[in-house]
Order: sequence, then structure tokens, then C-alpha cells
Amino acid sequence: MIWTRGETIGRGGFGLVSKANVLQQNGDRFPHVIAVKTAKISASDSLVKEKKLLDIFNDCPSILHCYGDDVTTEEGDELYNILLEYAAGGCLADRTMGKGLPENIVRQHTKSMLIALTHVHRLGYVHCDVKPHNILLVADSLPSRKKRVGEIAKLADFGSAKKIKDDEDNKEFRGTVLYAAPESIIHQEYLPESDIWALGCTVLHMITGKSPWKVEKEDKAEDVLFKIGCSEELPKIPSKASKDARDFLSKCLIKNPKARWTADKLLSHPFVGTQKHHFSELFHGCLSIHHLHNRVHVR
Repeated sequence: MIWTRGETIGRGGFGLVSKANVLQQNGDRFPHVIAVKTAKISASDSLVKEKKLLDIFNDCPSILHCYGDDVTTEEGDELYNILLEYAAGGCLADRTMGKGLPENIVRQHTKSMLIALTHVHRLGYVHCDVKPHNILLVADSLPSRKKRVGEIAKLADFGSAKKIKDDEDNKEFRGTVLYAAPESIIHQEYLPESDIWALGCTVLHMITGKSPWKVEKEDKAEDVLFKIGCSEELPKIPSKASKDARDFLSKCLIKNPKARWTADKLLSHPFVGTQKHHFSELFHGCLSIHHLHNRVHVR
């Protein structure tokens, strides 16, 4: 695939994300517009691991599709690039625009995220980009990936709570800082439970249409980080939410990570439905458990 880099649409501790146009294809049919996640070769370990995980889940309709990777030289720097499906619908904040989504849609996307997250945790790795289709449409089932690219929006990037640099002059986080779990603010160790906190923040954002933490323009970054990581304050769960929704959020948004429910346990919560399925049947459209266990275990 031959592509040309366009505007920068995101930045993080790993590097940057650019919109890119596909100029020439090598037999395979790719979309004309993709997203390219980039890091310098010398700092690309995290992206290399992410690429291996994306390869494992490449048939999953709930995780952004990966079209491959390559190395480019730009302005004298050697860069490692992951070529990804472009979420033209933007992110959750872009789509909700301050208004909460109907709870039936929130329930549906929550279950989809939980199923993806459970598989990621069972494989022992932490970062994936989860997407919904038709996030503002009435949904009775998730459409297939054959829908228009413009209907796809990035919902959440689990592993978002990863602190990658911490010194007096500079604090850097990978992913969505306002979804970061308290333990990720305090130290750099990753815990699978951190993703459960991020899930709770994502669900809360879908219900309210607002960030889980109220941040004013005049607020200093260190004050926001202190509130998330060191205070006893929790994101506010709205009283307008249903009893099941409030209880589900209360199981995710707990300061003590070991007290949070696991993804497996949350799948049985009434908020996402009580019908029980064999685990391998839950991840509809994705690889079988047998196939997953025969893939490379990524660390």
C-alpha cells in the first residue's frame, strides 16, 4: 500500500495519529482514507505490541481494523507506522455533543466493549481501540463492518490509563487522561482493573454526554490529576440513570482496583443483560477461543 500522510488527528505518549490517503493498493482492497499511528523506531515497542494484538483481533467488528504496518523515513527520522481503519465518526465526545445516548444503546455498546475487553485481558495485553457503529441510531443489533466508514466512531481506547512519563516538568499519559484510573495517576504499573475504571468512565460519558470529570478552563493539569488520583472524590453517577445503570457504574468506579468487578463478572450484570452464553459465542464475528490460544501470546 502506498499512502500519503495528512493532518494530525491525535497525539499521545506513543507518538501521533494522522489521517492518510491511500494512493496505490497492492492487490488488496483498502479504503481510500485510513488512520496512521506513528512512533519513532527507537520508541516503537508499544506500537509493535499493539500491532500484534490487532492482528489477533483483526476479524472482530468491535475493534478498529488493522491493514498492516510499515517503516518510513520522514525529515531524517525513521518512523514505525500502524495502518488502521479510520473512524470518521470521531470519538465519543464528538458524537454525543453534550447529550446522553438512549440507555438501550448504551447497554448494547457496553456489552460489546465488555466482550472485547474480556478477550484482551485473557490474552494478557492491555491496549485496543473499541468502536461502535451507528452510535446515534436506534439499535437492535450491531451492524456489520460493511456499513459506510462514516458511520464508525471510536468509542474508547482501553489501556487509556497508562502513565508513560512522570517528572517535575512533564507528565505524559497514553490515551484519554480523564478516563485514567486513580492507580494509574499515582504510579506507572498497569493493572487490568484499570480498564474497568476506564469502562465505567466511558459508560458514564455515554449516559450523560459529558466527561466523567468536570474540568474548567482555568483548572491546572496537576490539580485535575490530584483529584483523580489522590482525592476521595468519584465521578458523579446521575440520579436520572436507571437503577441497573447506577449499580453497574458503582461496580466499576471504585477507588480500590481490587474491589472492582471483573469484565467476566460485569457481563452477568442486569445492565448488559442476564442471558448467559458460552464465552466463545459472546464475541460474535471474532476468532474462536481455540484459534486465539494458538496465536502468539503478547506481552
